[in-house]
Amino acid sequence: MPSETRPGMPAPRRPRATLRQLEAFCAVALAGSVSAGARRLARTQSAVSLALQELESALGARLFERVGRGLRQTDAARRLLPKAIELVERAAELPSIAGDLASPARHLAIGASRTIGPFLMPELLAGFARRQPGMSANMSVELVVENTETLVGRIRDLTLDLAFIEGEVLEPGLSVQPWLNDEVCLFARAGHPSPRELAGGRWVLRERGSGTRETFLRAMQPLIGTPEIAVEVSDPLALKRLVASSDWFGCLSRMAVARDLRDGTLRDVTPKAAGLRRALTRSFWLVSHPQRYRSAIADALLAHAQATPRARR
Repeated sequence: MPSETRPGMPAPRRPRATLRQLEAFCAVALAGSVSAGARRLARTQSAVSLALQELESALGARLFERVGRGLRQTDAARRLLPKAIELVERAAELPSIAGDLASPARHLAIGASRTIGPFLMPELLAGFARRQPGMSANMSVELVVENTETLVGRIRDLTLDLAFIEGEVLEPGLSVQPWLNDEVCLFARAGHPSPRELAGGRWVLRERGSGTRETFLRAMQPLIGTPEIAVEVSDPLALKRLVASSDWFGCLSRMAVARDLRDGTLRDVTPKAAGLRRALTRSFWLVSHPQRYRSAIADALLAHAQATPRARR
């Protein structure tokens, strides 16, 4: 028989949410499923499911809805997630604040677009590890290499701490800072029979959602109109090899083809017109979500990136 609350008696107190429950919630929300969240926390699925049930009871709110085999966050979960991430991240920082050098490993989720990922991130992360040995010693990094559109979506849903993006970011509500300047280079194979016939040529371009593709189409529209696309490919290395093996033209960041141009495998066919060269110059951006708590190690990595010699002043 359910207990009754008599007049004048205080209402039963709802249990408080615990850090362990919030860790489970954040892991599941960011990983997208209970199983993935459990792997991330090195816990059993049943333990994570129980922690979620206890948290929902403590909050008096439903946090996830099952959709097919996956989970979808409720409005309550989306409101809670930024604050829950902050609480979990701040709790993880307590050992280092207290002076314990054996603080637990810190997980950092970083995104980089497909030019920045292979050509800039290895040097950036290795340089950070050399300059911040104490901070980076316990750092584990998840580096997600995707196109601009996908990375903006992951910043929006809080699954990344920070993204290094080459495309224009038009989404409101995100923090966007200029980082580096870059130029898109047009190229062909070394023995191309008509290297200056860009308007009549066929092109190998990056996939839709790519910042490189957007810059190319915008810059070249007055010169060649809508290009005839032979192949769309998401991988810069595959794009270079397709161009090197055909009479198609290609475009990528100049840093992505610098070695190939020096080796003579590819040739630069970018017109010399100053206006076009300006249109083919674009910015790389540092993008984050203002509601996503940035840990001390994320702030340190951001400061390191902004201090690189090539960073814009």
